[in-house]
Amino acid sequence: MAETSGQYGPDWQMPPPMLGAHGAGPAVIIRSERAVVATRQVLAFPTGIVIEVEAHGRDTWQDQYGIEYTDGLRFAVRFADGRTVRQNDSAGLRDGRGPMLHAFSTQSSGGGRNNSEDIQLSLWLWPLPPSGPVTLSCSWPRAGITDAGLVLDGDRLRAAAALAEPFWSSDQG
Repeated sequence: MAETSGQYGPDWQMPPPMLGAHGAGPAVIIRSERAVVATRQVLAFPTGIVIEVEAHGRDTWQDQYGIEYTDGLRFAVRFADGRTVRQNDSAGLRDGRGPMLHAFSTQSSGGGRNNSEDIQLSLWLWPLPPSGPVTLSCSWPRAGITDAGLVLDGDRLRAAAALAEPFWSSDQG
């Protein structure tokens, strides 16, 4: 079963109380006439990674009441060992091995003359990926994006995770 980070909740739910180490980024996932989606940075922790994403769209904003949930910006990850996860899919929790991917922080705005849309989100991926390629893919149907991807280096992420530091020393409680 998944370990817990004490008062901060289970490991699959959020990053531990640490300063994550830089693992990758910034990098463009996709750029088109209507949208750009990029990672600002990827931070590695002993229990997983934070992927900070920003997206900007032109003529993608719709009145919230007219938006289908599946029209939004969505992500998925594939590990080198074949395990896959889609954003907010909890199947990885059933056996306690993961993976699990969810947005734990989001900001968005939209509208204006050209119906622009700006999104910032922080994705938490649990557990720390194994060695080998880690493929982050995204779709954003309103922006005409159906399958864009970025390959991260699992070995580099694992090495960076070893450099993450606790907020406080253990004797400070």
